[in-house]
Amino acid sequence: MTPVPRVAVLGAGAAGAAAARTLAARDDVRLTVFTPAGEGPLIRTLLPSVAFGPLAPELVAIGLPQTEIVADAAVRVDGERREIELSSGRTLTADAIVVATGSTARELPPALPGRDHALASGRLQTLHGIADAVRIRDLLSRHPDGADVALLGGGAIAAETASTLHRAGHRVTLIARSDVPGRAAFGDEIAELLARVHRERVRTLLGRILIRLDAGDEGVILALDDGTTVRADLVLAALGSVPSAPSPWTGGVDVDAGLRTPYPGVYAAGGVARHHDDLPGPWRIDHWEESAAQGAHAARAVLADLGRGEDPGPYRPRSPFTAMVHGLAVSGAGLLSSPGTRDAGDAFVIRHLRGGRLIGLGAVDAVGAVLAAAPTLHEEPER
Repeated sequence: MTPVPRVAVLGAGAAGAAAARTLAARDDVRLTVFTPAGEGPLIRTLLPSVAFGPLAPELVAIGLPQTEIVADAAVRVDGERREIELSSGRTLTADAIVVATGSTARELPPALPGRDHALASGRLQTLHGIADAVRIRDLLSRHPDGADVALLGGGAIAAETASTLHRAGHRVTLIARSDVPGRAAFGDEIAELLARVHRERVRTLLGRILIRLDAGDEGVILALDDGTTVRADLVLAALGSVPSAPSPWTGGVDVDAGLRTPYPGVYAAGGVARHHDDLPGPWRIDHWEESAAQGAHAARAVLADLGRGEDPGPYRPRSPFTAMVHGLAVSGAGLLSSPGTRDAGDAFVIRHLRGGRLIGLGAVDAVGAVLAAAPTLHEEPER
């Protein structure tokens, strides 16, 4: 009798859960999902509703399919042997491995003067996990008349957070290194629009560099490179994310267009995956819908390579996102980092083309245009 191949999914976030759902529907593979002890899968897009709104922490959890789930994190993967070492010290091998260990919040540099003291005070926070959200909510609750919040960053999370905090009555200072933050997340044109809108709604200190933090009982003083100082009850670092990969990978796991790593039988998806394919330049996208789509695609690639399905072909980023920023519905799909061209007409829709091929679409208050175009991204132009 032919043995049933064992597939290990490392991680249970958006990518891991999607891969697990695809594989658990099969009776011709043995699936095991590994997730860190004490960390259940959750919908990360709902964390702001816990930190700044009324949502209870337990409501952000997501269910996993009926399968073998091991509360033990992968700390090392030997790709050639397909051997996994777990935090408990246990090792095992699998016929296929999907690395979906996600990402962690990008932190301020350890050498930044005052960083460690600010962290210890609880007034310097990131928003990447449920514990972060609960700490932020508890701190803001001490300021019923509104808190002074210094927000570091300018990408999608920072932009939406600045809007949410402002709407809730907090006094926000948005600080970013770039004069036009958010270019990588939104593209140049939309980032420039949002920078103007931020200036109208919140205090903005753009093109500035944080050089020191001084945390005390009454708050934190931030010193910037131009001599400006900012006092805050809470410093929220929204500097994006970095891949969180088991050893020996650092900086993420490299994959090809099929989400396959250089090691046969090893795949990666979601925030941990660094893509190297025929699209313009290496790329990485870390948002919920994109990660989930990659996880499902990687699972189908596993099944194809095990002789249990058709090859899904190259993965193409098409999953849309939407962020509400100061009353504007900012949406996009695909790759938005290249220069774009605005559509004619009243709608603020930016098309990103490469070689005549539509590779990304961004929009403001035109979500329908993004949803309609997303399935067609990366298709060959008609001749």
